[in-house]
Amino acid sequence: MAIEAQLYSENLGFALKGPQELFMENACGFFDPQKKTTDLSDHQQNLNYLRDNSSVQLLPKPFSQNFSAHIEKQRMEIDHFIRIQNERLRVALQEQRKQQTALILNKYETKTKFLLNQKEEQIAEVSSRTFQLEHLLTRMEIENQTWQRVAKEKESMVASLNCAIQRLKETANPQSNGADDAESCCQNIDGEKTENVEFQNMKKMVCRCCNHRNSCVIILPCRHLCSCRDCEVFLYSCPVCRNVKKAAIEVLV
Repeated sequence: MAIEAQLYSENLGFALKGPQELFMENACGFFDPQKKTTDLSDHQQNLNYLRDNSSVQLLPKPFSQNFSAHIEKQRMEIDHFIRIQNERLRVALQEQRKQQTALILNKYETKTKFLLNQKEEQIAEVSSRTFQLEHLLTRMEIENQTWQRVAKEKESMVASLNCAIQRLKETANPQSNGADDAESCCQNIDGEKTENVEFQNMKKMVCRCCNHRNSCVIILPCRHLCSCRDCEVFLYSCPVCRNVKKAAIEVLV
């Protein structure tokens, strides 16, 4: 619009005037009636010229082409500027997204490391507890096998002791039975002989330490029935074979 106004003024031969200039001219014309009449006449002529030549092309063709090229250039520059700004905005958004992603990853990475360390500690504790339980189970199995072996040994020892006691009983009973049979069959056998047999049998059952109480304790490992309960406490070896005493078992005879 400014260019057209300038062209109008150049083609028509009059300058556009501002409100102050018109006011001054009107003020002057108020005091100079002739000048006012001249100006009004010129203004009327200009209006008539504009009305008569309104269909005439005001801008020359080369100027119109230059103006179009200038507009196209400005449009291209604006498009280029918009593309640059869009690219900058895209890069800025991408960088902001990367920073936000990095912050989120850092946050979750820290939390993940904490949870992993906690789980590793729990796994280590469970592994240690499992190892302790396995060690305890192995030890209990060994102890169980040991006790089973000891029990078998004790059972064998008890069976052997029972056999020994049975043999001792069998050794003592036939002599007394033989004495009774001899007394019943032979009435003329001297009573002193019977008393001697009984005395020998009783002597075998008497404690070899005190020679007073009956023997009721078997010395191990020799298995001799040769001590009473009271004397066994003070014995360190068998009174019969002099073997070192390792244990003692009281029996009911």
